[in-house]
Amino acid sequence: MKYENIKSLVLTILVLTSLILTWNLWTYQPDFDYIDEGDSTISEVEINEKQDIGQLIQPSKLLYHFDGIHHGTEELEDLNLFMEELERWSLFDIEIANYSEEDFYSFMHGSGKMEVVFPTNIPLQTFRYITGFSDSEPPNISVNRILIDFSGETVGSEPIIYLVQYEERKVYQAKVRNLSTNELSRTFYQTAKILPTFIYEEVDENRYVFFPEQAPKVRTGYYYAKQLNPEDFKNALFSNPSIVTRDQVTDGIVFRDDSSLMSVSRPYNNLHYVNPGNTGLGNSMDFNVIERGIEFVNEHSGWTGQPERFKLDTWTSSTIEHNVVYRMFIGDYPIYHFGERGVADISQSWRNNEIYEYVRPVFEFLSWKSIGTNIPSGREVQRELDNFSDLQNIQDIRVGYELKRESDVYIIEPIWVYKENNAWNKLNFTGNDDLEGGM
Repeated sequence: MKYENIKSLVLTILVLTSLILTWNLWTYQPDFDYIDEGDSTISEVEINEKQDIGQLIQPSKLLYHFDGIHHGTEELEDLNLFMEELERWSLFDIEIANYSEEDFYSFMHGSGKMEVVFPTNIPLQTFRYITGFSDSEPPNISVNRILIDFSGETVGSEPIIYLVQYEERKVYQAKVRNLSTNELSRTFYQTAKILPTFIYEEVDENRYVFFPEQAPKVRTGYYYAKQLNPEDFKNALFSNPSIVTRDQVTDGIVFRDDSSLMSVSRPYNNLHYVNPGNTGLGNSMDFNVIERGIEFVNEHSGWTGQPERFKLDTWTSSTIEHNVVYRMFIGDYPIYHFGERGVADISQSWRNNEIYEYVRPVFEFLSWKSIGTNIPSGREVQRELDNFSDLQNIQDIRVGYELKRESDVYIIEPIWVYKENNAWNKLNFTGNDDLEGGM
């Protein structure tokens, strides 16, 4: 083959190779998922932990009634034991119960009764995450107590429990599979007399708030804390983090894009996200803020772990928005910070089925030490309530912790708190300046 022929062949091969490579470049499509800039998040961000809905919904107390004497517990170990029992049940044939409204006290708090008190109304749709239903779909009702009656004989083949909306005195009865009332009585009711004695305040006609007669043994705790990274929340909450601006301000950091703003406070170590671009009002008729709020935090694994935990505290709805609060707990007791949201709780506001406002802590507790503390007794609480001009809006009274901060140390001090119109307040004791927990 002549030299010129060889050159022509090589040139032809190079030209063909170039054409093939050019064609591949034009027609090649990379194997990745299309990213829609309109999505609420561009990737899943994992800040800390996820939690199941059932882990965040728990009773606030168990009450046992014996011939005018009442016992109860707010201890996590006892509450968890009952929740394990509740998980095994299967409810069916739920219907309005017949009872005498004139004798509501005896129906609810008479001898032989056990009350499971939840901190807020729970839709039966949400109860599906903590107990079973044999019916295909539970009725569209909300309740805040379960009542179990050990005083009479079981009627029929299946035991009956009562689901109660206490403030409105709405009572429903439900048959239950996988429940032995004899076994339940042995495990819970018959041993309840060793539990602390509870007393009550009649805050309205036929409505009673129970709390411990003696002050529980509590301790003041001192914690160091780990700060959570604000950049993680920026990546989780903004639809396009790459265009978010970050500004240092006197008391923290501010992130913003065209429609949303997130500020992180240095004094309080809390985060405040607001989406003013969500101009819709209200939510759909079937909107469940408890479940949606938990899903929202799970989307960025935003629950902190031990030693603190969060539990459902309260929720409200209006024609404008739904609000929900998940409160921080240490051990058996909830934590409160008065005057500033999002320090000891995670709170959310929802409009148009979308998050409108999100306020939460951006720290988690680490090492700690504690000292024993004395707080007033329940009898002293009763005497202090005598100074109130009106009790009818009080929903609960209990011991909790007040969260304070001194430099890098977080302090939790035991106090008495009362819930009024869905808001928690510190009970200040005016009779004795030496009393702890009410200063």
